[in-house]
Amino acid sequence: MIKNMILKALKYKCGLLGEWSIISGTTHDEFVQFENINLFVGRNASGKTRLIETLRWISDLLDAESNIEDVAVIDTHFEIIFKDGQDIIEYTLNFNRQASITDENLSINNDIKLQRREKKLFYEGLGQNLPFEINDRFLGISRRDNIQQPFFEILHKWGKNLAHYSFGGNMGKGQYKLNDFENQENFSFKNFNKVNVIYSKGKKDFNTQFDKIIIDDMEKIDYHLKSISLDSASRFLFLKVQESDLPNETYFERMSQGMARAFSLIVQLNYSLMAKIPSCILIDDIGEGLDYDRSKKLIELIIEKAEGSNIQVFMTTNDRFVMNSVPLKYWSVIHREGNKSVFYNHQNSKQTFDDFALTGFNNFDFFATEFYRLGFEEFLQTA
Repeated sequence: MIKNMILKALKYKCGLLGEWSIISGTTHDEFVQFENINLFVGRNASGKTRLIETLRWISDLLDAESNIEDVAVIDTHFEIIFKDGQDIIEYTLNFNRQASITDENLSINNDIKLQRREKKLFYEGLGQNLPFEINDRFLGISRRDNIQQPFFEILHKWGKNLAHYSFGGNMGKGQYKLNDFENQENFSFKNFNKVNVIYSKGKKDFNTQFDKIIIDDMEKIDYHLKSISLDSASRFLFLKVQESDLPNETYFERMSQGMARAFSLIVQLNYSLMAKIPSCILIDDIGEGLDYDRSKKLIELIIEKAEGSNIQVFMTTNDRFVMNSVPLKYWSVIHREGNKSVFYNHQNSKQTFDDFALTGFNNFDFFATEFYRLGFEEFLQTA
């Protein structure tokens, strides 16, 4: 059972010639560390969106939504470390561009559960490793035996419960076919473009309490709603709201882009929290389409809800106003050096982050002056 699954660290390399990899700032460790709330900032082409997309397809692999042939266009190696309550889960996967898996390992608290090269797999009921063999096109963790390998299910659930929002996209407008609602028990959070399904599920599980918390949260970002409802017509199910200052209801498909994005995100976030489903939420270009004040309030709301919860959030931006809205302790600044994305954050550059508080400058200056990389002494020489 997932207790509070948090992605703690990632090592990632792709390409025989090192087409792209990530590295940890000052320490130059190949593992990049993460926290419960993470904001990735950086210039264009620094690797922000690429990291988000990498986390997404890793989750697809773990959830068995993708197979190696879908992603094996180049040689890839990644190691991922989760913290699940007090348990440390380490998973490693190597595959090549011929879509063959060359190595795969899983351990929990240093107890080995899977060693692909050695053809060893742990059987819970027997309490020992036994020989196993699997086609090199398939992940070892794709074996679904909840009695003998219940530890695989932890990874599957993390993959399934990840949601990926491209805040500059349509965030679900137009996705409202009635048959989407027929089997809500197997809905995936990855289907953020079916916000109607998630809302319908939340309303069924939590009734008016679900509406109230969404309306309250929308109020906090200056969208004033009286009610939320579903309206069925023929083969479609429409989601609509009654805004306080409008005579007629507004269908989700007719909302402004900024309002629709915020609403969709708030529905997903609150369902995860109320259902106590540990989730990882990826938000690319947070605040896109919102004015500064609403963007700031939305980010503050996300941080307030995610901090200390079962939700882990990864956000990206290169917007100076968003940067000034998020405390530096949540930042990872990505600096591109050739084929590497170098991450500077409070975990690997604590002194530099703490020193910046003494300058009196705003958060954007931390990024714009490259203080995160140069530190106090070089900053004073160039100031």
